[in-house]
Amino acid sequence: MVMGNNSHMREIGQNLDITKERVKKLLNIPVLVKINSGRGRTSLCKGEVTAVFPAVFTVKLDDGEIKTFSYADVHTRGVLFLNPDKA
Repeated sequence: MVMGNNSHMREIGQNLDITKERVKKLLNIPVLVKINSGRGRTSLCKGEVTAVFPAVFTVKLDDGEIKTFSYADVHTRGVLFLNPDKA
């Protein structure tokens, strides 16, 4: 058994970088955010990504509330971005 040579483990970091770039492209664009709150609870919110930081990003919802998420939330599909026109 060879330890530390798992190519899938290295891909996770690369995919997280790709996730960060995808979120950066959504900056100031209206989106529909589907948030998985756990135990089968989800919520849909309209808003836009207003700021991106190295570890987290913020979404300002249409009602004025500001929510902060990590890129890992998007990477693990805890937060999904949908096109508000198609939803």
